[in-house]
Amino acid sequence: ADMDRLEERFLTHPALAIEQSRLTIDSMARQAQNNILSAFALLEKFDEDQFAALQEDEEAIDHYEDKLGTYLIKITSKELTPRQTADVSKYLHTISDLERISDHSLNIGETAQELYTKKIVFSPTGARELKVMLAAVTRILEITINAFLDNDVAAAYRVEPLEELIDNLCDEMKLHHIDRLQTGECTLCLLYTSDAADD
Repeated sequence: ADMDRLEERFLTHPALAIEQSRLTIDSMARQAQNNILSAFALLEKFDEDQFAALQEDEEAIDHYEDKLGTYLIKITSKELTPRQTADVSKYLHTISDLERISDHSLNIGETAQELYTKKIVFSPTGARELKVMLAAVTRILEITINAFLDNDVAAAYRVEPLEELIDNLCDEMKLHHIDRLQTGECTLCLLYTSDAADD
């Protein structure tokens, strides 16, 4: 229903087409955020039905990206003001980033499924550290999505310091995990990491 906003007839009025695109991207952003939170819930308690729902929701995000990308490219063929051109460019980059967020949610869900299937459990210390990481990522995601939806520049500036904090936290967790392996406190503990996060 959200993508019903992207009507061909609006393309003759770029300002309207861009606004309809923005509203649709807002819905895409909320869905991507929900996908990550659903994946986190699967790490805490795996459920096959919820995992299947996550897979469907990730496919929905792919559909958003396809439809929005096509629509935004069509807008670029119209006569646009410099501001409109900048907005369309920003939106094209944003839908790609949101799609990556959703991809990562599916990766996390697959990790949760593997942990459940193989009956792998975290050590108490590892579980506590993971809980801290999930809370930090949930917070940065909330700030990021809200900053985008509200066009809140001040909030956007809060993202980078928190991202650096999460990077440091991730590094510490890896070192702590190695220590636990060496002391025999745990035998296996899977951490989801993404090379894409360093891009």
